[in-house]
Amino acid sequence: APAARRPKPSASAPAPAADRKRKRGAVFKTATLKNQIRSTERLLRKDLPHDMRVAQEKKLEELKRQQEKQTQEAMQRTIQLRDRKIKFFERRKIERMIRRLDKQQRLNADEASNKLATLREDLEYVRFFPKKEKYFPLFTGGNTPDVVEKRNTWRKQIKENLIAAAANGKDLEG
Repeated sequence: APAARRPKPSASAPAPAADRKRKRGAVFKTATLKNQIRSTERLLRKDLPHDMRVAQEKKLEELKRQQEKQTQEAMQRTIQLRDRKIKFFERRKIERMIRRLDKQQRLNADEASNKLATLREDLEYVRFFPKKEKYFPLFTGGNTPDVVEKRNTWRKQIKENLIAAAANGKDLEG
């Protein structure tokens, strides 16, 4: 004989006791940094004993420091995600050009070696550009004097960073 099926509870029927208990024992979310800062500031507006006030002020400073760190990390993440695609395609394009010039260099060494050195510098620019800064693309975005100047400034900075890292034995891969 087939097993008897239970009827489905209707929307108007009260929830079983097990479900009600689960809802009451729900885990509360931790307050966001912004809310913690606001509540601490509200508490500091009240008349508090000196030792409690000092403790709350320290807590407030730490929360603000954490919030600042969090916003910086978020900004870095957005910049990094925004520029990731451009940097990837530029790196691939430069690597392809380098391979092509390597083959060409075997035929006529002088002219190709100069282009090859320039392309290697371009590759360093793309690979080691600081993640926290706005990226200035090499192949798109125009060649206005302002953009070219910023690009050259970053090239010099990256070259200096690479030399310093090589002297210290560090890896700058970004």
